[in-house]
Amino acid sequence: MMVVILPLFILFNMQTDTTNSLNVDIWLDRDDLTFSPGDRLKIFFRANTDCYVAVYNIDAGGRENLLFPLQGDKGYVQKDRVYELPPPDADYDYEISGPEGTEKIIILAAEERLPTLADTHYIKKELELKIEEPEPAKLRIISIPPRCKIYITDAVSRVKKYIGRTPRTIVLRPGEYIVEIKKFGYKTIKRRIRLEPDEKRRVYVHLLPW
Repeated sequence: MMVVILPLFILFNMQTDTTNSLNVDIWLDRDDLTFSPGDRLKIFFRANTDCYVAVYNIDAGGRENLLFPLQGDKGYVQKDRVYELPPPDADYDYEISGPEGTEKIIILAAEERLPTLADTHYIKKELELKIEEPEPAKLRIISIPPRCKIYITDAVSRVKKYIGRTPRTIVLRPGEYIVEIKKFGYKTIKRRIRLEPDEKRRVYVHLLPW
């Protein structure tokens, strides 16, 4: 399971009776709320009293995704306990997938029952997030001998692609890659590289014959 979320500044919006002492806090595992596709994040929240809590992600198109409570859970949380999403024992992560835009993480809290976005009596706070595509990087590969085959593997997804033959300039998203240079009759060269946004890099390789 993967959840897409987008970042920029924190907007607190409370809808409650001022005599009500119930309060909740929500935060992320990073202070910078601007994300790029592929970034991962964790969400934390805490209430100052035992209550019911719901956490939603509202994407750029206005679609609602309930992040908490998990299926089969009533959403009742304990006073001053810090909750983490995804839970520490979860077999999935929250990963930003884009596209560019702004989304929200909304937390609702109520003392009598699990609140929904359609309700009017609850405590509400929001994190407003923004996703930005990073500037692409350029990788120039030159080899001796020329016309070697280029294979590039994304270090995260493990997807391997044939790119073409040297010399060649490749436009890639910033990230970590495994580059393989092959030619019949020569030993294969493999390098692991990390490209930063808007980086321009040249790689020279010299293949040795068998």
